[in-house]
Amino acid sequence: MRWSRYALGLAIAGNVAVIASLFLLAGVSAGPRLVLAVVFSLPLIASLNGLCRARLYTAAWASMAAMFYLAYAMVEYIAGAGTAAVDICLAGSIAMFVGTVVFAKWDARENEAARD
Repeated sequence: MRWSRYALGLAIAGNVAVIASLFLLAGVSAGPRLVLAVVFSLPLIASLNGLCRARLYTAAWASMAAMFYLAYAMVEYIAGAGTAAVDICLAGSIAMFVGTVVFAKWDARENEAARD
């Protein structure tokens, strides 16, 4: 059984949650917040393809990108926007970071065991 696939599923779920929360934070206004949500979601959409294909390199740089979204969610939370969308963004970025790091570690370990 490949346990790394569970970590990959956590990373993908976190990725999708962060994308959804960015648009929830933008709300229905068609102003600068919507443009910001679109710009912020572009790296997540780009990494989603590589994560779905279980690419190790994508998981590595997506883990670093997750830190940016974690920082963004923390700034929104500290600034007083304590909404459900901020909570989803915070939880999603943590899930994405943990999932990508654990996937990279476990996948390397499983591939090494398969070669032996």
